[in-house]
Amino acid sequence: MAADVSAFVYFAPILAFLAVFAIMLAILHKTKLIGENMYVQVFFSFLIATIFVTLSSLQRLVLYVIPWFAVLLIALFLIMLIIHFIGKNDTMIGKGFGWVFVILLIIVFLVSGIKVFSGTLGPYLPGATYEDVQDADPTLVGVFAWLYSPPVVGFILIVIAAAIVTWVLVRTGGMKGK
Repeated sequence: MAADVSAFVYFAPILAFLAVFAIMLAILHKTKLIGENMYVQVFFSFLIATIFVTLSSLQRLVLYVIPWFAVLLIALFLIMLIIHFIGKNDTMIGKGFGWVFVILLIIVFLVSGIKVFSGTLGPYLPGATYEDVQDADPTLVGVFAWLYSPPVVGFILIVIAAAIVTWVLVRTGGMKGK
């Protein structure tokens, strides 16, 4: 006989609140961004968690991200367990592996954000159809149409290329003063 866990849906907002609260408290405590006073850290964590739960789109974002985050953590644990069973030393899991894990988490966060906010942002993205734009703010549609126009995109690409070239030249020492 299978267990019925459908009632778990009723606790999803509470669990989302607790997850955001715990993550924010850990971040504020570790970074000491707003000082070392624990009461202030708890207050701001509670405030941010409350904002996340009261806005339904942010709550849906958290509820999409948390299961994938749990899957990635379990995968990381199993990979580390397999490596230790094989008998390899810890040099196999270095900074590169950590960066891959962080990049995967960022991708999961971005994909979840796109899934949650696609209906809201759709009219303002390139390629929006006439039906999408009908419900949107005409002023914002005009601004984003200008922003995505070929001259503006070309200008942005040139600025990005110039920034990369400047960074490479300064980093390699190619622009030493004579």
